Amino acid sequence: MREKRALLSFDLEEFDLPVEFRRTLPESEQVAVSLVGLQRLTALLADRKIVATFFSTAILATNAPVAVRELGNAHEIASHGYAHTGFSSSDPDRSKRVLEEITGRRVFGYRSPRFRPVANHLLRKAGYTYNSSENPTFLPGRYCRLLSPRRAYRKGDLLQIPVSVSPWIRFPCFWLAFKNTPPSLFRTIAGWTLAESGYLHLVFHPWEFADLGDYGLPRWVSSPCGFELLERLASFLDWLALRARFTTLADFSAAFLTR
Repeated sequence: MREKRALLSFDLEEFDLPVEFRRTLPESEQVAVSLVGLQRLTALLADRKIVATFFSTAILATNAPVAVRELGNAHEIASHGYAHTGFSSSDPDRSKRVLEEITGRRVFGYRSPRFRPVANHLLRKAGYTYNSSENPTFLPGRYCRLLSPRRAYRKGDLLQIPVSVSPWIRFPCFWLAFKNTPPSLFRTIAGWTLAESGYLHLVFHPWEFADLGDYGLPRWVSSPCGFELLERLASFLDWLALRARFTTLADFSAAFLTR
């Protein structure tokens, strides 16, 4: 695995974020917002010939089976749980079966909603080969995982693939940091992390690329969004493509486990 890899992943979920800010939003609209962003995003990826991993909830997939099935023809589909809100011990297995039935493809990976801890024995029992449920940084009000491993590592017979964070200061390479960091600084941190780790694992959501101005969200969450954010992502992906090869998490996992 000497070649540097770019792991681009998206959490394809119901847009339930406004609910956290005490705004009621019907599930149908939550799904519709995600699909608007997904359409814009996949057009960009197709234009750049970039492959990515989409962690889909079973709820979104059952509401948009054709879209998810078509998505699986070009990208990896992994599990983001059964629903984005709420959890039961059967969710990893149930969500995997739903996604495999809809896509006709094997699901290898799991990421728990909001990076909540998930018992590895549940994932092993369901037949997953990797888990991407760790963001090894400090996110106020959510979690503090400053002692968690930064790079991919084995835990039993599962590969753990955390979100990338920089060396030393553990600056996170995920959606909130991308939105709220000047592009030149984010590229500097991403390049540093890529050089040190040999790969860069980034996380976004399709709903970010829809227009979010009407949902009463704080600016640090909602801005930029839509086409403005899409243009920023396009510029960053062009920069990253000169430095690493895009691959799915499943392919990264297979290469890691056989080295």
